Amino acid sequence: MSSQPERRENGDICWHGVITDISDRKAAEEALRRANTELEQLATLDGLTQIANRRRFDEHLADLWRCLSRPGESLSLLLLDVDSFKAYNDYYGHQQGDTCLIELSQLLQRCVHRANDLVARYGGEEFGILLAHTDIEGAAWMAEQICTLIRAAAIPHEGQANRNIVTASIGVASLVPSPDLIPETLVQQADAALYEAKRQGRDRFVLYQPGMTARFNRG
Repeated sequence: MSSQPERRENGDICWHGVITDISDRKAAEEALRRANTELEQLATLDGLTQIANRRRFDEHLADLWRCLSRPGESLSLLLLDVDSFKAYNDYYGHQQGDTCLIELSQLLQRCVHRANDLVARYGGEEFGILLAHTDIEGAAWMAEQICTLIRAAAIPHEGQANRNIVTASIGVASLVPSPDLIPETLVQQADAALYEAKRQGRDRFVLYQPGMTARFNRG
């Protein structure tokens, strides 16, 4: 609304005003805001599993790295790979393989409850789980729980030698973020521990130890 005074000949003051209805504009702005929010969410969600995607994982890792470096608290990463997933797809078909990944993603989501923690599809049959304010002992406990729950789900996997259910291998790493390190260091350590879990026979978790390297082929 805008207004201005006018003095009449008799000395009275008359106010002239214009009232503008901006409700349509406000509604359009709100609709645009909602659309942009939805687009941003879609850009950070995995299309198949509807959990965080690799982009969201990288962003959240960087955010946690900055936040936790100030108080000097631990940040842990579980890098999980579904065992013999190529054989699963070969045996059951890719559509059933997608269903398996969706079921596993839902199981992982049920394991993680804190606001700053994150479950993401890291790529293919791999998942990354970021645990803020969590040291290596806490991360190991979570990894053990996840391995147990995946076995208990008893998803059939006749294509895996010596096993008839879906299992997973998990690499576990934990660091106290600092300016002297980069977030990729944590990923590399968890990845090396994951390869070691594969090398030892799969269906297990392994904690990162200095000297581990990512040498074992996944599958």
